[in-house]
Amino acid sequence: MARSSTARLSRTPASSKKLPVVELVPGWLRPLNRDASFKLWPPFDPGRFLDMNPSLVRLGPKEAWVVFCRYATPPQPGQGSIWAVRVGTDLQPSGTPVLLLAQGIDPRIIRLGERLLIFFAMIERDSAGQPIGSSVAMAEYAVDRDQWTCKNMFSLPKRPIQGVQSADSDENWEKNWIPFAIDDTHVGLIYSHDPWDVITLGAEPGQMPQLQNVHRSPGLTWEDGTIRGGTSPVPYDSDHLITFFHAAQVIGSRRLYSVGACVFTAKPPYAPVSMTLDPLLMAPYKNGAHRFGWHFAGSVIFPMGAEPSRDGYHLLCGIDDGEIGTFFISTADLKARLQAPRQEILGAVHDYRGSQGARIPLKHLLYVPDPIPGIPELPMINFLRTLAGRGRTFVDVGSHIGFYTMGLAPGFDKVVAFEPSKFQYGWLTRNRALNDYAHVACEHVALGDTRGEATLNVLSYEGGLNSLSPEVAAAHTIIDRYTVPVEVLDDRGMSDVDLLKIDVEGFEIPVLRGARKTIDASRPVILIEVWTDDARRQNVKQVMDEMNYTFEPLFPLSPELVLCIPQERRQSYAWFI
Repeated sequence: MARSSTARLSRTPASSKKLPVVELVPGWLRPLNRDASFKLWPPFDPGRFLDMNPSLVRLGPKEAWVVFCRYATPPQPGQGSIWAVRVGTDLQPSGTPVLLLAQGIDPRIIRLGERLLIFFAMIERDSAGQPIGSSVAMAEYAVDRDQWTCKNMFSLPKRPIQGVQSADSDENWEKNWIPFAIDDTHVGLIYSHDPWDVITLGAEPGQMPQLQNVHRSPGLTWEDGTIRGGTSPVPYDSDHLITFFHAAQVIGSRRLYSVGACVFTAKPPYAPVSMTLDPLLMAPYKNGAHRFGWHFAGSVIFPMGAEPSRDGYHLLCGIDDGEIGTFFISTADLKARLQAPRQEILGAVHDYRGSQGARIPLKHLLYVPDPIPGIPELPMINFLRTLAGRGRTFVDVGSHIGFYTMGLAPGFDKVVAFEPSKFQYGWLTRNRALNDYAHVACEHVALGDTRGEATLNVLSYEGGLNSLSPEVAAAHTIIDRYTVPVEVLDDRGMSDVDLLKIDVEGFEIPVLRGARKTIDASRPVILIEVWTDDARRQNVKQVMDEMNYTFEPLFPLSPELVLCIPQERRQSYAWFI
């Protein structure tokens, strides 16, 4: 394989009533695959190959091809090959796959004049054959009827922009460079989404590709994970292109992919002008790549191809690294979700012992005391934000220092956080002030079924085990104890609670009894921490049964957590869990 220059680029700046089954949260547009389904390709060789990650090229009004990746079963990471197949007007396969490259993954194909260029990832291996990285390569093809001929192949340099790496370039990996045609001899490559960097690649026929310059714009702020790639851009209007990107983050006990879109100028500096701030598509939590023999906990939607139509866009996506599906996104649904990119306000945090500061966003922050390792609840916070993270009121019972309170506050009109522990309440109020959340109320009280006082047993220095339950306290060393006020949630007369989280270390039953009227009036989604090693889980389940709620321990990595949904609304979540 010929190698291109490794020259680095400089930057060019550039109530008691039950709620209806269908939930509607003002201002929140749910993922489109909640109410519509992918149209799946039939497998070509069931049991022998897995098909995934398709990219589309149209050679004429009635001729279109999809270039896609295949893995022999059982699949092994990095051992993919690249194939092509004709597709009909519905983007369903209409022919037999043709092998193009025996090794390579994640192909994206574009048409440059009469030439076809395929950008793909080449896996690098150590002496034992184990994958240790990847680089991006470009292959030039010609097509005559069903005959594909490779004219040239070149590899592209890793980390081509000085001081910047793409989201995949950590640990020696480069993959998701997104190509689009500029003219007959130049290709644009979306290299990074944050910052937004577009590389210009000179691609003269038969010659070594030349990395020429980079156009930089402010990056995309996306709340649903790190953006890592997407479809080759297609026209949005006469002056703009659109790419449908994918992102991933750990949600609950698995890694979930989501899909959004970005519209950017079709001419330099190729700057983003609008994007979807909420996912267009979200991989269902109930699915996963494990069903195809992969040994990782992830649910995948991987958009690689897009084609505009009169009233929208047809997406071609890999699903759970084992099948291919198409999904139609209407122009109306897309425009309803597009907004100007949200720019993070950055600032520097300094201390008085030196001049070195850390530049960080000035919102959505958390002070964490030293005994706590980061934000261990983040996967569950992401899960709740995806499932029920927007609405009127969120009540956090046992807020601790505000992990869930601060993590979910942006999606709610009002948040009420209850925390009786002295140490944790101090940190909770600091975190409210740090984020300047005027709609968050911090209450220095415990909740139960009787108003009065109770003894709080301090069972750990960081406060994660503090409990009002004598039974729980008896099983631990008591570090400290003091009297705290106890209130009853029902006394507050709330009827607009959309999400309720309860983490009270053995005091779940009194809290639920004291919240019965609130739960009946609001019918919120409820997350309860209740450990599996004693009878109290069955007691909590019985209470939830009496209130006509489900009781669903869905999280293998967090077995103490149980999701509870009103039975009359459970079907509205069936697309996801």
